[in-house]
Amino acid sequence: MAQTRTATSAGGVIMLILFGGAVATAVGAVWTFATFVLGYGTAFFYALECLAVGFFTAIGLMLTRPRGPAAPIVAVISGFVALYVGTRLGVLLYTLTHGGIPGGRFLTEVVKPHFAWQDLLAPLAAGAIAGLRVLMVTSSLAPRQPGGAAFPPPGGAGYGQPYQPGPGQFPAPGQPPYPGQPPYAGQPPYPGQPPGPYQPPSGPGQGPPLGGPQGAPPPNGGF
Repeated sequence: MAQTRTATSAGGVIMLILFGGAVATAVGAVWTFATFVLGYGTAFFYALECLAVGFFTAIGLMLTRPRGPAAPIVAVISGFVALYVGTRLGVLLYTLTHGGIPGGRFLTEVVKPHFAWQDLLAPLAAGAIAGLRVLMVTSSLAPRQPGGAAFPPPGGAGYGQPYQPGPGQFPAPGQPPYPGQPPYAGQPPYPGQPPGPYQPPSGPGQGPPLGGPQGAPPPNGGF
């Protein structure tokens, strides 16, 4: 039987998700910076960025065997944080590389949460990947029925049928012989069957026993 790999510990799963979140933060920062440089500040382009952040957050879980709800929950939180931090780092990076010195008011405005519907894509993508991996591991660990011939179900063939001795076999002691089978010695024949070679005839009207006819001895001692 093939050995089943053990499940990855919760600590290992969380550490891998945090590492993926760090990578996703860097991806979000670079993507945001490229958005300002290339002028692709559209809702569609930002939606792709959110999906990419969620993907890199949880894709490392495909190398593990997580179990339980911890992996999807941590992946959702990590995906949201990675998007939040990555986009703001990208804005600061663009400001510093283009001659601007961010002031206190600018930093406050950048750090302030700004919600858009695309922001939900990052945690949803991370949670979906983690949940899919958990389902894959759970299904692989599900018990399977062993192969081979199954026993007949109750009431099916083989149940409720009388014992039938095979060719050359005799019925069990105390059981009458079945048609076509000779009786045991000392047992009466089965109804409708003649006495077999295993039981000599006995009783009134059954003929003389073996060894000669019964009655008076012949005259002259048989000579």
